[in-house]
Amino acid sequence: MKVYDLPKETIERSQNRDPLLRHLTDKILGLIDVPSGRVLDVGCGAGRVAIALALRGFQVDALDIASDVVDQARQLAERSGADVRWFVGDFTQRDSRFPDAAYDIAVCSEVLEHVGPWSDILENIARILKPGGLLLLTTPNDPKQFSVLDEYAGHVRRFRWAELQSGLSRFTVLKAFTVGFPFTRAVHWTYTRLALPLVFRQHDPDRMWRPGSIYERLGAEVFYRLAKFDDLFNSLKWGTTWVVKARRRDAHVG
Repeated sequence: MKVYDLPKETIERSQNRDPLLRHLTDKILGLIDVPSGRVLDVGCGAGRVAIALALRGFQVDALDIASDVVDQARQLAERSGADVRWFVGDFTQRDSRFPDAAYDIAVCSEVLEHVGPWSDILENIARILKPGGLLLLTTPNDPKQFSVLDEYAGHVRRFRWAELQSGLSRFTVLKAFTVGFPFTRAVHWTYTRLALPLVFRQHDPDRMWRPGSIYERLGAEVFYRLAKFDDLFNSLKWGTTWVVKARRRDAHVG
């Protein structure tokens, strides 16, 4: 992914300050209704969710296919005092390091859109979860919203609900909604359809997250607060990103 080719300082600033990622982390944490447990963060990236969960007292394992970003996540965790076990691996494949029915919670945030055999990841998550274990999932909504930002991030798809639901056959969906409408979606449209081709010419996160830039100092916080405003409209399911809370079905139930 091009985003992982950025300087480490830019990756760190975007992970900690990007308003949509911060908002998604808030949503994931808010959907967990147990005080403790064993968690697997699948496709952890630079560790934004894994570190947040570890700091809340969860026992966290985290993996990603990119060894360099896992190294960075490990360094960020050490600096923040978060106790996380880090792994490099491809979770479309069965991996003996992650036993059957071993985890209370699985997080899969902004991962499935990058992967060809995405349903294999959900099958593997069902395998490692205890019966009744929770899945917290986020992934981009609506193929019609696919843009240059998706291409830049290495996305190969966005999901309609029917497609995403087809991969959740081993789960009972407890909540499913979208975030990012109307404000976030309007900003994405304006940036990708107008500002990017007419003004900026190319997407440059390093410029956006440069220390002291207007976006880094002010814009990110303003957009984060407006993303919270979007939550008033989550039930319409017109947003940019799916948020799903599901429970692994007991092996004896359908």
